[in-house]
Amino acid sequence: MSLAVHSIVVLRPNHRLGNTLLLMPLVQELQERFAHAQITVVSGSGAAPGLFRAYERVCATQYLPPVRPREAGKLLRTLRELRQSSFDLAIDPIVRSRMGRFLLGYVQARERVGFVWGEARRDRVLTHAADPRGAPAHFTQAPIWLLRTAYLGESNGPELAPRPMDLRLSEEERRHGAQRLAATLGSASAVGSTEWHARPKVGLFANATGDKLYPLSWWRQLIGCFSGSHIQFVEIIPEDGRPRLAAEIPGVHTPDLRLLGATLAATSLLVVADGGVMHLAEAAGAPVLGLFRTTEPSQYAPLRAGNAVLRAADLSAETVAARMRELLDGTAGRATG
Repeated sequence: MSLAVHSIVVLRPNHRLGNTLLLMPLVQELQERFAHAQITVVSGSGAAPGLFRAYERVCATQYLPPVRPREAGKLLRTLRELRQSSFDLAIDPIVRSRMGRFLLGYVQARERVGFVWGEARRDRVLTHAADPRGAPAHFTQAPIWLLRTAYLGESNGPELAPRPMDLRLSEEERRHGAQRLAATLGSASAVGSTEWHARPKVGLFANATGDKLYPLSWWRQLIGCFSGSHIQFVEIIPEDGRPRLAAEIPGVHTPDLRLLGATLAATSLLVVADGGVMHLAEAAGAPVLGLFRTTEPSQYAPLRAGNAVLRAADLSAETVAARMRELLDGTAGRATG
């Protein structure tokens, strides 16, 4: 690194909410290391602009839509705009993304950073490279390690504490989220009162993709483990707007991800399978109990103090309920189960 860096592009053309949120620690690092640089985040998610709205000098409006016939015009316009821009530094932050590596060679950039693939055709575009075998497993920390090792030459420097994801919610946004949660629970006038804080408010997100999904009967069993308790349960309704547990508990739904994050932050605990909503909750500062059936906590677990994960393919509702009680009582740490 010899010349000044004034413009940076981070290339992560993936449509999943979680994968966009996982970029936040890298963007924080870039903001600190290059205090005057403009940062462009190229995401495959249309939610990216809202997620990064509170980040100064960050433009996340330039995203790549899915490769579908009806989106072809928008995709070509985005690629043309990207090609017409010029960057001092371009970063492909993921160990192996074909579209990310294509874009790394496509953009006009003075320097290009990425992980070595071991394929000459893919690696020759790199001006600064690192072997992925030395990188941290966690998907938020590996891109930071790449930047420090390949570009900043700090491979032998001291280890720094992991950076968490952060939506950078304003106090007004947090207030709005707490009011929304209270209205859902029928206690809108009690926000901030002793009564409001005395009763734990537990969010349940009963949706997930593929094998991450727990059956609805399992979630009903989990609620049943707290029969007669003073806990207030609320369902976080998925993007499709269809509640899964309407017969058991009230639900809250909003397509505004920042408002959803602020609502999650007002809960005492969110119980959720690994996925985008878990990452959104962590980025909002909500206490999280993440359930991992098929994915690796070492790669995706919440990193904020006070959060926890349970790892098992077939967790019983009773096991999860016991962990919830520990967390709500303040007796559990972040250790995985």
